Amino acid sequence: MTGDEFPKSRSGRLIELGKIMGAIAAIFGATSLIWGMTFGPLREAYLMIGDFVDRFARLEVTVAELQQEVARANGEDRVIRQIQGQSYIREPVKQGDNVVMTMVAARTKLGVDCRLTDWTPIFTDELNIPTPGQRLNAGRAPRQLNDDTQTLRIEMIPPAILRPGRITVYLTLTYQCPTENGTTTVQDRTDTLAYQLLPAG
Repeated sequence: MTGDEFPKSRSGRLIELGKIMGAIAAIFGATSLIWGMTFGPLREAYLMIGDFVDRFARLEVTVAELQQEVARANGEDRVIRQIQGQSYIREPVKQGDNVVMTMVAARTKLGVDCRLTDWTPIFTDELNIPTPGQRLNAGRAPRQLNDDTQTLRIEMIPPAILRPGRITVYLTLTYQCPTENGTTTVQDRTDTLAYQLLPAG
């Protein structure tokens, strides 16, 4: 039918009546669906689906946090990774002696393109005051690690004010790491190692 008048033939009237009934059925069906999802029995199903989507989104966040915690526990969120229990301080150490650290470490995926620019040993004695020491060869460029596990011999000069007894030491590390916009400075540190400082003599 192309005009505005109602058809006069019987088949035309049936077609138009079918269109009207279809429109009424669609309106009634949409109204029933909206009512069912708002106030009726479908509301529970709608809420369950929404709750499932919310729980799934929270699960994604939880998995991402867990991945970060695992990376942190494995040392993969740092520039270098030390092999647990294999780094140590060579002893005996007396007051006035240089301290020699044997460090077993490798670069992580995060630090593969980073360059070590500076490091400082930090010593702590029984007074629990962190005190910086010095690098033995402060003028030389720091040695770079590669991806493979390496054993490094690091000699440093401890501060003269350390008291005999249990001493802890770690290295603060400064890296230049590439980014999309150039480079950025990244601070890292080694694991803390302990040794016994003996009196001079």
